Amino acid sequence: MSSSRVGLRLAACLLNVSEAGRKYIVENIAKAALLDKNGKKHPQVSVLNIFSDQDYNRSVITIATSVDKLGLAEDLVLHVPGCSVFLFGEADLPEKRSLVQRRKQLGWFTRRDFSALQPDLGAAPSQRCGLTACFRAL
Repeated sequence: MSSSRVGLRLAACLLNVSEAGRKYIVENIAKAALLDKNGKKHPQVSVLNIFSDQDYNRSVITIATSVDKLGLAEDLVLHVPGCSVFLFGEADLPEKRSLVQRRKQLGWFTRRDFSALQPDLGAAPSQRCGLTACFRAL
């Protein structure tokens, strides 16, 4: 008798990447999302879509995973050197601040020196670009 996956709780993760022109960078980040800290593929992680907007130099990678894998951002930092991650939504525990709240708290649109920011994961950013993640339970 096979086990049922009806009770599996899923989460959607939207990775916002400040890059659209160099497709290989976006694809490498998507591939990194599929890997655990040992470089092996997560069995319960799938990249559903990659959307890139050349005009705004932004890409969004949509990932589905089990709720148990909400530590995905920690694995991304290991596989994407120099990555700065600022968490919001379900990933921002215990506050669960929205993206708007988090950007206001960081002074994201008014700040000129980003090197003083302390990201949740990864290195301090050198400019206003990078990788942000939002997790939502489905």
